[in-house]
Amino acid sequence: MVLRYIGITKDYWVWVFPLTGLTLGWFLEKKEKERMTSYRDRSSLYGRNTSAPGYKPSWP
Repeated sequence: MVLRYIGITKDYWVWVFPLTGLTLGWFLEKKEKERMTSYRDRSSLYGRNTSAPGYKPSWP
């Protein structure tokens, strides 16, 4: 196998797949959180006056 030349053997696959999935999931969750912050307090039902002085967002 090609992976044998770079030092990854079958013993390490037990660690490589879960850690890769964890890292990918963390990255996607971070990007989704960044995307959702653009919709903060802009709902018609729950929207607030964001131009008021001293306004703090409802969630960080």
